[in-house]
Amino acid sequence: MSFAASLPLAQQYFTRYGMTTYVILGSIGSFFNIVMFSQSNYRRTPCALYILAMSFSGIWGLNISAVPIIWGLDHPSPFLYNQVSCGMFFYFRHSLNQMLRTFFVLVCADRYACCSDRPKIRAFSQYKVAIRIIPAVWIFWFLVPIFPTLLRTLSNGVCDSKPGVYDIIYTVYIISTTGILPLIGMILFGILMFNSLRKMRRRVLPNTASEPGTVKFRKRDRDMMKMLLIELIICTITLSPNTITHIYKSATTNEVRTKDRQQIETFFYFLSRLFLLYLANTYSFWVYIVISKTYRTELKNLFIKWYHYICQ
Repeated sequence: MSFAASLPLAQQYFTRYGMTTYVILGSIGSFFNIVMFSQSNYRRTPCALYILAMSFSGIWGLNISAVPIIWGLDHPSPFLYNQVSCGMFFYFRHSLNQMLRTFFVLVCADRYACCSDRPKIRAFSQYKVAIRIIPAVWIFWFLVPIFPTLLRTLSNGVCDSKPGVYDIIYTVYIISTTGILPLIGMILFGILMFNSLRKMRRRVLPNTASEPGTVKFRKRDRDMMKMLLIELIICTITLSPNTITHIYKSATTNEVRTKDRQQIETFFYFLSRLFLLYLANTYSFWVYIVISKTYRTELKNLFIKWYHYICQ
């Protein structure tokens, strides 16, 4: 069997075992994030509110996106029932996953604002700002995807964008919203956070300090910035291939493909546009629990609290 001929079988293994594993772990992680950041000592913190909204969007987006793909291995794909199912599955998974990416950018922006020397920038990191932005993000991403949904069609057993000028418009939209804009936002605020982290030692003062223009940082805040920087690196790695493959697909639309090339491209489209793209919904909790001792301690205390409650 040639390398190209073995790729469909490899794709099935990636879907059946790889996606199933990260859907389970990602759902568990998002659930614990929701529980952790719903506690009273977090609820008044704008960063925690953004992570809470991100976790809600992530757990729904992950299951709506990945579970039908896994189901389609042994059953008729729910994407391909009819034109309506083709459009609706795209609409909800795109909306929810875009919410997750937007909230992650807002988390990074909030951490940068929180440790800024400038009062106007620090003003962004407030509870009252967060509770206004979060509903606005939900409304925005439930309205905007209506347009690209109308550009999709079910043709020859494939749910994808309509050919011709519609495909060009759809591709530009997808590249911009799922690739370029989120990555620019993440990288920009990631660099700003990294610079802030480097200056942290000389900017942190004891609680009794009262010099103007300084920012007091707790260990929890420093851990949060470290966790977000690691998450940012992983997110960039998982999102970038999707943008690259969309650009490649648009640039080679009119080229004649051999059977082997079609199989290779199909496999790499699957990896970049499905497997890696939805993997971005899964790792927040696991990054937090590996990087932050504070997070692990608070999670352990939460389990102890649950145990005592159940016993009583």
